[in-house]
Amino acid sequence: MFPIVKKNKAYFIGYLGVIFVLMAILRITLGNEHTLPLVLVSGVLLIMLVFGPVFFNEQYEEKHKGYDFLDILPVKASEIVIAKFGLVLVTVLATVGYLLLLFSVSKVVPNDWILIRSYILMGGVACLFFTALSYIGIFSLGYTKFAVIVMSFFVLLGFVPILIMKYYGDNMDVLIDNILNFLRTVNWMTVIPLALIGYLGLMFIAIKIKE
Repeated sequence: MFPIVKKNKAYFIGYLGVIFVLMAILRITLGNEHTLPLVLVSGVLLIMLVFGPVFFNEQYEEKHKGYDFLDILPVKASEIVIAKFGLVLVTVLATVGYLLLLFSVSKVVPNDWILIRSYILMGGVACLFFTALSYIGIFSLGYTKFAVIVMSFFVLLGFVPILIMKYYGDNMDVLIDNILNFLRTVNWMTVIPLALIGYLGLMFIAIKIKE
């Protein structure tokens, strides 16, 4: 397993370094007055940080037939999958922890801090599940076919704001309040363990598919 971790970790470490430095610079430059925009940006960066290395690495694996090479080595499918899922988990934990630390030193009122914390934790949980499902799709269909599906999904996702404006145009304030109230009331002591269990469950599914 260790050679696989060593081969893949460079992508994640490189992205981590760039994003962490960028966030620190933005935090210092913008100051406490622009905490909310920085929080929103951090959610996007979290997604980029996780999905970027995964898809870049899987594209490299397919182009250079990395899995075909691993098949002739005494490496189990479970070791490959566990290594990849483990790197994603460590990346998400490190990034979420870093962002929470970064914003915890900001001068925000307690109610805003609850929203910030929930937003970042929700992003971390979403990244875990979307990445796990991505690996399942890649192992099932191959990178190229799955990438086409993902791109099509994001195209369709672009219509979501239009649909929201159409059906909630006159009630956007109510919709936003409902979302904020949901974030304020999430019990993360329950959600996080359940999310980790779900992530492990998807990992075992990916192992079965890879085998």
